[in-house]
Amino acid sequence: MKKRYSLLFVVFLVNAYAQSLVSLLKSIENNHTLHMSYKQQAFVCTPYGVETVSELLLRTDLNSSCLQHIGDFRAGNPQEKFFAATTLYIEQQYSVEAIESLCLLHLSSGHSYSEALLEKGYARISPQLHDEEFVYRFEKAELRAKIKKEGIWSDEKIRGCF
Repeated sequence: MKKRYSLLFVVFLVNAYAQSLVSLLKSIENNHTLHMSYKQQAFVCTPYGVETVSELLLRTDLNSSCLQHIGDFRAGNPQEKFFAATTLYIEQQYSVEAIESLCLLHLSSGHSYSEALLEKGYARISPQLHDEEFVYRFEKAELRAKIKKEGIWSDEKIRGCF
């Protein structure tokens, strides 16, 4: 409950000032759950506009064959499980925008963490994404992964689980 209020506090601040916050990455739970702080207020950063393989594991509506496919995918792609840990750095500051209850974490490359996940094929565009600017940017990143047959785009079985 405390984390929820902290995130709402951060969302309020961002919406009030309509800008990015420079926040500190405190820990990484998985590709989908990043623990951050802003002015000593802890919050969870969930990547905006994407559904990650890590997120898929949290769903309760998965059938046993999908769980098996995810297990097989992760066994064959161990780098997916540790993508956030190899891309982001603990105790480093990142520019973060709150969008709805999610966050858009900006990387030094000029792309967002969401785009990086899409480009590696470790996520797909969320069906709930309707912001045209982000749809265009995210579609380009996802297309690069599809063309290269990276991540989930190399495995037809796991794509069917999303």
